[in-house]
Amino acid sequence: MTVPPRVDLLRQGDCTGPMYILIDGWAIRYKILVDGRRQILSVLLPGDIFDINGFMAKSMDHSIASLTAVKLAELDRDTMDTARNQFPDVEKLLWCDMHVSAAIQREWSTSLGQRTARERMAQLLCELFTRQASANLCQGKTCAFHLTQIELAETLGMTPVYVNRTLQDLRREGLIQLENRTLTINDLPRLEQLALFDPGYLRICESDGGTGANKETAHVL
Repeated sequence: MTVPPRVDLLRQGDCTGPMYILIDGWAIRYKILVDGRRQILSVLLPGDIFDINGFMAKSMDHSIASLTAVKLAELDRDTMDTARNQFPDVEKLLWCDMHVSAAIQREWSTSLGQRTARERMAQLLCELFTRQASANLCQGKTCAFHLTQIELAETLGMTPVYVNRTLQDLRREGLIQLENRTLTINDLPRLEQLALFDPGYLRICESDGGTGANKETAHVL
């Protein structure tokens, strides 16, 4: 299934249904307050699974939207039962996906509560680069980057003006280049030091290749 950019895939309050794997493109989880303000909760990259709780929860407590055109694989309950029977590792990979997703959420909560604006930005850039590198989606120091400055503000709890100022600072310091929907990290060790970044939370399923477990799950299914 292919969906165009910036379309809601699932909306808060919707009944849950099948589970999906993001095969190509970027998507986000988000919540909207009654006054219209939006908080982006996570970024979904190729290989990520979403609505994994759809087999248990009755309705969505958040929304999911495409950022780019996306390609999705839909997995209903019968498909999942067949996969579990034919591939014993599928169950472990699904648990790994949930553990890594929860670890990412904890790191984002820590950023919002304790990191400075510069540290928050650097943390997010390091994370998105590392996740894509783990799935072989980077070209050297360069990876895709599809968040606008407004979406960065909605992710990091900053104003768009301050997002712009922070990005300009990182550019002037020679740490990053960000243009044409691509991110180049010129000095990853320095950026990680600035972010107080420890990638261990992305690799809590070491035996399954860290964040690459998501892509392996998509391949098996």
